[in-house]
Amino acid sequence: MSQDEREFTVRLRGVGPGRYADIVNAVWLQMQAVGCDFTVTPDGHVKAAALDARWDDYSKVSWTEGGRGRTPQAKAARAHRSRNRRSAGTGG
Repeated sequence: MSQDEREFTVRLRGVGPGRYADIVNAVWLQMQAVGCDFTVTPDGHVKAAALDARWDDYSKVSWTEGGRGRTPQAKAARAHRSRNRRSAGTGG
């Protein structure tokens, strides 16, 4: 490893396959957002197809339909929409 390469290790205990896939995908997405050259290498206990399938599941979540209706983000978004509708309806 050259001096301009850095590496860190995360070990997870007691994490099932679905949650593991969520974590690996979240790390990948975060690194993608940072915009640096990176590699995320899952352990040998999961197949790439399982990670892909979990990623595909995220697109089935709908803020509009309430797929995440119980999360704090969905509740805040719903309250915000509600306030905006009320203020738009009263002219103020």
